Amino acid sequence: MRPIPEFKVGPVPLLSAIRFARDPLRFLRQGFDECGDTFKIRLFREFIVTRDPAFFRHVLQQHHKNFKKGNSVKLLRPVLGNGLVISDGDFWLRQRRLVQPAFHRERLLELFITMGDLTAAFLEELEAFRGKAAIDIDAKMMGITSDIALKTLFGNMNTEDKEQIYRQVSRTQTYLVTRVRKPYRLPLMAINGEDRRFKSDLAYFNSLVYDFIRKRRLSGETPNDLLQLLLDSTDEETGEQMNDEQIRDEAITMFAAGHETSATGLSWLLWELSAQPEVLARIRKESEIFETVPGFEQLVQMPYTRQVVEEGLRLYPPAWTMTRESTVDQEIEGYGIPKGSSVFMSIFELHRNPNLWENPGAFNPENFQPETVKNRAKFNYLPFGAGPRICIGQQFALMEMQLVLAALVKRFDFVREPGASVGMHPQIVLKSTNGIKLNIR
Repeated sequence: MRPIPEFKVGPVPLLSAIRFARDPLRFLRQGFDECGDTFKIRLFREFIVTRDPAFFRHVLQQHHKNFKKGNSVKLLRPVLGNGLVISDGDFWLRQRRLVQPAFHRERLLELFITMGDLTAAFLEELEAFRGKAAIDIDAKMMGITSDIALKTLFGNMNTEDKEQIYRQVSRTQTYLVTRVRKPYRLPLMAINGEDRRFKSDLAYFNSLVYDFIRKRRLSGETPNDLLQLLLDSTDEETGEQMNDEQIRDEAITMFAAGHETSATGLSWLLWELSAQPEVLARIRKESEIFETVPGFEQLVQMPYTRQVVEEGLRLYPPAWTMTRESTVDQEIEGYGIPKGSSVFMSIFELHRNPNLWENPGAFNPENFQPETVKNRAKFNYLPFGAGPRICIGQQFALMEMQLVLAALVKRFDFVREPGASVGMHPQIVLKSTNGIKLNIR
C-alpha cells in the first residue's frame, strides 16, 4: 500500500493546530495544493484529510458500516443528545425509521403552506428596510429560517421564547466550536463563565422543549406539525414509540441541523446574486408565474431557480466538512487506513476541486443543467452527505431555500456597498467572517 502524504507546517503539531484554528479553509487549501487530494496532518491527533470523491463513496456508502461518527461530533451530544446526527448502529436505524415519515412528500406539502405564510410576512417586515442603510442579511435569514423551523416543529411560540432561542443557539455554536478547535482554552472556559453559561442555556432550551412535549400530550390536540409526528411515530417492527427524551433529541436535532444551514445558504446566495444581474433576470422571469410567494406546483415550474440554489450549495456548502472514525483496518484507494483513524472529509474542497469542476471558484448555475447533472459522478457534489446517512431533511431544505429566494428576489434588489467584500468563517456551518451586509431596494 502506498503511504499517505503528510502535510507539515512546522516542527510541532501545535503550530498546525493553531494555524488550522485561525483559518481552516486556507490551511486545508494549502495542504491540498502541496499534497494532492488526500493527505494526513497532525493537529492534537492525526487526521486523514481528503477531497477525493472515491474516499467519500467508500466511507459514506460502500463501507459505511466500517465507520462511526468522529470525535468532534460527540462534543455536540450535550445539545443534540442521541438524535440522528449523533447516534449510530441499530438505535440510529430505528430512529431513522421513526423520523423518516416526517419528510414524505405529503407531509412536505402541508409544511410548505406554513413556509409560504411565514415568508409572505417576512417580505412585509423587510419593507421597513427598503432604501435605508445596509442590513445584516445573515441575521435576517436566520430569523426567517428559525421561524419556519420552530413553527413547523412546535406550532405557535411566543416572541420572547423565540428571541431567547436565537441568542442561545448563536452562543452555543461559538462555545462548541471553541472546544473543538481550541482545546487549549478548556481550562479557561471552566473558570471564565463560558461553561456555566452554556449549561444555563442548555437547561433553558431543554425546559422549553420538554414543556412543549408535556403540554401536547396533555392537550389531546393533534396539529399538523413535526412534534406531533414524532409523538405519533410507531416502530412497525416492535410497536414501540419514542419516549420524551428521544423526542426531545430528535426535535432539537431537526431545529439545529435545519435552520442555520438554510439561513447560511440563503445569505451566501444573496451575496452572490448581488453581483449576478443576468442570473437574477432569469430567476425573475421564472417568478412571473406567482404574485407574492410561489405555491408548491409553481416551485416545480422554476428549474433555473433550483439550479441557482444548487450552485450556491456547491460554492458555499453550509455543512462544509464531516468526520468519521474507522472501526477496522481497511484500504481506500491504495492507502492503508488503520482502525481508529480519523477521516476528515472536506465537502468545501470537494465542491471546488479543480480535477472535478471547470472554473470551480466561479458562480455558475449551468453546472446544474439536467444534462450536466446526468453526466456528473454522484459523489462530486454532496451538500447533504450521501449513503444511508444522507440528510433526512434534504428536500425540506431545498424547498425552503428555493421558496424564500424566489420570493425575495422577485420583490427586492439586494445591493452591495461599494468596495464591499466578505470572508468565510467556517464554524459548525460555513458562516461569513463579519456578517453579510446588503442594501435593500
